[in-house]
Amino acid sequence: MTTDNKQKYLITSALPYVNGELHLGHLIGCWLPSDIYARFCRACGRDVLYVCGADEHGTPVVVGAMKENMSPFDYSSKYYEKHLRAVKDFNLSFDLYGRTHTELQEKLIHELFLRLDNEGLIEERETLQPFSVDDNMFLADRQLLGTCPKCGYENARGDQCDKCSASYEATELLNPRSAISGSTNIEMRPTKNLFFLASKIEGKWKQWLETHAPKWSKTAIAIAQGWAKEGLQDTSITRDLSWGIPVNKPGYENKVFYVWFDAPWGYVSISQAANKDWETWWKNPDCHYAQFMGKDNVKFHAVLFPEQQLAMNDNWKTVDQLKAMNFLNFEGGKFSKSEKRGVFLDEAVSIAPADAWRYALIASAPETDDTDFTFARFADIVNKDLNGMLGNFVSRVCKLTDKNFGLTVPNAGELDASLTAQVNEKIAELTAALDACEFRAAVVALRSLYAIGNEYMTVKEPWTLVKNGNAEQAGAVLNECFQLIDLYARVSAPFIPDAAEKIQRVFNNTHDLSWPKEFERRIQNGEAFTVPENLFSRIDDARVAELTEKYAKKEDNNVKPVVAKIIAVKNHPSRDDLHLLTVDDGTNHNLQIVCGAPNVRVGLIGVLAPVGCVLPTMKKPISQRTVAGTESFGMMCSAAELGQGNNADEIIELDSDAKIGSIWEIK
Repeated sequence: MTTDNKQKYLITSALPYVNGELHLGHLIGCWLPSDIYARFCRACGRDVLYVCGADEHGTPVVVGAMKENMSPFDYSSKYYEKHLRAVKDFNLSFDLYGRTHTELQEKLIHELFLRLDNEGLIEERETLQPFSVDDNMFLADRQLLGTCPKCGYENARGDQCDKCSASYEATELLNPRSAISGSTNIEMRPTKNLFFLASKIEGKWKQWLETHAPKWSKTAIAIAQGWAKEGLQDTSITRDLSWGIPVNKPGYENKVFYVWFDAPWGYVSISQAANKDWETWWKNPDCHYAQFMGKDNVKFHAVLFPEQQLAMNDNWKTVDQLKAMNFLNFEGGKFSKSEKRGVFLDEAVSIAPADAWRYALIASAPETDDTDFTFARFADIVNKDLNGMLGNFVSRVCKLTDKNFGLTVPNAGELDASLTAQVNEKIAELTAALDACEFRAAVVALRSLYAIGNEYMTVKEPWTLVKNGNAEQAGAVLNECFQLIDLYARVSAPFIPDAAEKIQRVFNNTHDLSWPKEFERRIQNGEAFTVPENLFSRIDDARVAELTEKYAKKEDNNVKPVVAKIIAVKNHPSRDDLHLLTVDDGTNHNLQIVCGAPNVRVGLIGVLAPVGCVLPTMKKPISQRTVAGTESFGMMCSAAELGQGNNADEIIELDSDAKIGSIWEIK
């Protein structure tokens, strides 16, 4: 087993809201990579505490409960049970999947708030808050809807857009309306709130960031550095709601703490519930702490949470390894929990086994950029890797041995040095990739291990050796193949745990699934085995077509380029060669585009390729992308990209009388 100086490993996965069903994007965004890493660490003999849970507070729960005519607690409990079902269905190995509406969480947040207050880091301020005259109440976060100032989405909420993940102040939201009554009679009225004075610890946080961020994923580094360049802003930590952690300060009896002030500390309260020795992870500077999340949560985990931890001077363990995934799109469009578009976790396991989803999703993990899920790609991975290489190898070895030697493992011959060297090289690559949380690289190494076994069997041809009377040599080859089957169970277990256990049950003797440091021959001569049923089933073209027809939104593939006008140009916060454009496409009047063209200027009329548009020079649709830590919601096109010439550097410029919002017909 591998060893590490940091014996204790703390692993947390972002807490999903309890405001609806979870989809494949949530699985690959944080649950699956964190589970693979936790399983790997445990197999290496590390002392792991791995927690997650439901984020139960905030406006989404209040709004959702009102829509379903339930109390917030009953509404939250309903979806918490659905979360638990998904955790079980996908074999996620949390030590505890908890929740944040608990006495432990309230006690913890109250203690933390008092400590921050005593440190002089809490300040009362009067602010302007959206007030619905018709509802006679202040509106918090998702109680306010309107048009996103970044991407133009018309159902954006008060603090963050579900479509583009942009964050902003409620005063920036365009065309605001009440999510409760639909009223547009919204006024900005003064109210008192408590602020966490993040600006006072900016220097300390920046020093911490310099030493910690280099170990993070590229996406997380870019986002955190963008915040560092902009500077930390004091944050309002109270809200006018009745649901959440009540504020323990006189005069604030009718307010609760902002959900992002309390939610990250759910990791701690859930840890407290999971293990009585929780402090040996959370208050241990030698513990290795890995966090997993989607890129839309990076700012809270790289900025707000460590700000609070550092401010309290109480030896809290901060994150060492922050793994942020980009977005997983769906057949050219976006998954949407609120709009119920895409494959959701309660349906996924009826389409294919959990292991098929686990392997195929992590093989195409959106680690460096947004990626697009398609059923064709899903089937291709399952058919080639799981069914074709792994499943077929196990089946062939067992059936061929049973036919020629019976149900016992043949005797070993001289160890194959070349095979050992090949396998050890790939074990080292796989181990290094998992330690670094580079999951696509890990799958490449795992797939290579599968290929080594298949190639070995093809080259050695044990069936021909038997036919030619070389039974002893054939048996030695098959013995090596059984050693590989044992190895495959061990290295596959973090990715496909159900299949790994089935593979290990091929042998009548019990063998553990500890992580191998090198190719060990653990299977004894003459050890009994059974011929297993097929590990995986092939997904044929007809099934792919059926699933695509049922779940894919065809209209997502019909997005056309449109005439658009640049109405504002700003410098990119971290890249001198890029600009932030505000673009009017006739429908979305404040679309944010990241662009590197040298001819950008206010007033330029050009051609915009919106998200979902397929240009003649590209095979895949335009996707929402994170460019140097900033979201871009489409692309201003060059002549070359439109097939109109060879100029690929500059945005194509149209005449001043071109109609904004009209379809640009590609000739």
